This record gives sequence, structure tokens and C-alpha cells, in this order.
Amino acid sequence: MRFEAIVMMVQLFFAVVIGLYFWGQLRSQRSNRVAVDRDSRREMEKLRRLRAISLTQPLAEKTRPVSVGDIVGQQEGLKALRAALCGPNPQHVIIYGPPGVGKTAAARVILNEAKKNPLSPFGPDAAFTEIDATIARFDERGIADPLIGSVHDPIYQGAGAMGAAGIPQPKPGAVTKAHGGVLFIDEIGELHPIQMNKLLKVLEDRKVMLESAYYSPEDPNIPRHIHDVFQNGLPADFRLVGATTRSPHELPPALRSRCMEIFFRPLAPDEIGRIAAGAIARIGFPPCPEAVEVVKRYAANGREAVNIIQLAAGLAMSERRDRLSAADVEWVVTNCHIQPRPDKKIPPAPQVGVVNGLAVCGPGSGVLLEIEVTAVPAVPSPRRAG
Repeated sequence: MRFEAIVMMVQLFFAVVIGLYFWGQLRSQRSNRVAVDRDSRREMEKLRRLRAISLTQPLAEKTRPVSVGDIVGQQEGLKALRAALCGPNPQHVIIYGPPGVGKTAAARVILNEAKKNPLSPFGPDAAFTEIDATIARFDERGIADPLIGSVHDPIYQGAGAMGAAGIPQPKPGAVTKAHGGVLFIDEIGELHPIQMNKLLKVLEDRKVMLESAYYSPEDPNIPRHIHDVFQNGLPADFRLVGATTRSPHELPPALRSRCMEIFFRPLAPDEIGRIAAGAIARIGFPPCPEAVEVVKRYAANGREAVNIIQLAAGLAMSERRDRLSAADVEWVVTNCHIQPRPDKKIPPAPQVGVVNGLAVCGPGSGVLLEIEVTAVPAVPSPRRAG
């Protein structure tokens, strides 16, 4: 009896110890949960206060084209882009052109036009997914790939409950988010070579196949949707629209062979003037042809024209004036060290010692050059004695 009493006392002791341990763990979890909830409420309140603060809309956003008619000076490029995307069989497209001529805006508004065509495969909810190749974070180990997608393996920090259970978690990329719509890649020529090769594979298969050393098709603990992703892939049936400021020969031939190539030309001075005049009207100032003429002499593209007008308007408003002047724009171009456009024209009459030349800048564009010429009298060669 004494031995049994001792055993019962030992068991009771360990039961009390274990009970106190789990009770302490439970209290710790509850206190941690309370602390997490308190911190979460505090952070949510900070987010609400931040979202309640809103500055005025930048002029660049106010002047952003919302229809085909708002895009200035790219009639031929828009016609080609409409032919590529608005029909029953839309094509992949690469748009070449200098910065600030409307490549992104054109792709967006043409997709909206395609949605209105009953023969188009783009539905009313077709997505326009935009990604910048210059800042697309990419890891060669496959940990993160915002373009193609990746797998969050259980070994990675923050894998969560599924990671603790040893379940790999697929993370869709932009190609899947663009499924059924358009994937716009700005500066597509800057993509990492590995990303470029993966993108070409996705264009061929119209789906993304992911791999993980932690995936086993016989594992019953893995959810059905993850089995489906690893076995059948993520859907990625979209149309690619890539924009670049590079020349065609700088892009991989394998990409060019899969895409229709469209060229946007540099804007003419009169077209830049139309953009500047529209920006002045969006601000609410009365027309100022003199200021527009100054912008035409300096701005190389539409974005520069809008930026010059915005800064000049800010100067006028700071001086409590309700209209723009040419002097405001001249102050901007002088203070910002903006160089005038190389816009030489052929003289109306021949000039002594000057010949006109042409420097080709790209498809359908060039710059007039003045070539100095010197005439030297020919010296007759002495006759041979016959």
C-alpha cells in the first residue's frame, strides 16, 4: 500500500507539473494573441489614417489618354495595334518607340476597344496586367518570380500552417493574373535571360508548370487544388504586349518571331503642342499659344511637355496668377537645363559652303544636318613627256 501511495503521489506530481506547463503555454498563447490583436488594431488604424490622406491628382494622371482619340500622333501605330488585338484572333505584340509617346496608354485603350467587339475572345472583365521588366524582382533559385510564378517551399520563412505540415505552396505570377486578358511588359528588353526563356515557354504552352522537391503526388495531406496545380499547371492564356525603347535587333529573335512588331514614331512639334495645350486646359487655365510655342521648341515627347506645363503652372499659382505666360515656360526650361529640340529646316535658298544632310534616327524619323563644304581648285597634273 505504501509503494502504491508513493507511485500515486509521483503520478500526481507529474500531472500537476504537466498541467501547469500546458496552462502556462495556454496563457502565453492567449497573451501573445492579445498582443498580436492589439498591434494589428493599431497598425490598421495607422493604415486608415494614411489612406484618409490624399493629395491632388498629378497632371500626368489627368492628361492620361482614356480613349483612342486622346492619343496624339500615332495613327498608323494605333491602326496596327487595333488590327493585332481587336480581331477574333489577337496576336502577341511588341511596340517599339521612344519614351513618352503613348505606348502604355495605347495598349490599355485598345484592349478596352477589343472588349466591345463581340467577335473578340477578350471578355468584359479581361484584365490589363502591367509589369515593369526593369524592377521585376527575380531570384535564380526560384524563390521569387513575380512574372512567371514560384513555389513557397516549407523550408522558407513564413511558410505558415501549410509549411509546417510540409506542403509546398504555389504562388501565381503576372502571367497567371493576366489570364484571359493582356500582359503588358514595359521595357521588355530588360528581362533577365532566364525569365525571357520561361516567358517564351509560357507563350507556347499557355500555362505555367511549377516544380518542387517537396511535392509528392501520393501525399494525401496535400490539398486537392495544390495537386491540380502541380499536375496540370496554372492557366496563363493571355496576349503579350511588350514595349521597348530598344532597337529590334537588340531583342531575342525567338521573342520577335512570336510577336507582331509595331513602331511608334517620335512626336512632331505640332503634336507636342496639342498635348501641351490640352494640359493647360486640364489645369483650368485659359489658352496660351505663346507658352505652347515655347514648349514645342523644347519638349521631345508628350511626357516632357506635360511636366513642363505642370511646373510652369505651379510657378504661376505660387504667384497667385490665374493664367500661364511664355515667360513661365521659359523660366522652367532655363532652370531645368532643358535643351532645345534639334529641329532644323532646309533653308529657302542655297547657301555658300553648306550642304544639307540627313541623319536617320529610326524607322520613319531623322534629323537634318548642315554639312560644311569646302571647294578646292584642282591642280592639273603635269603632262608626261611623249
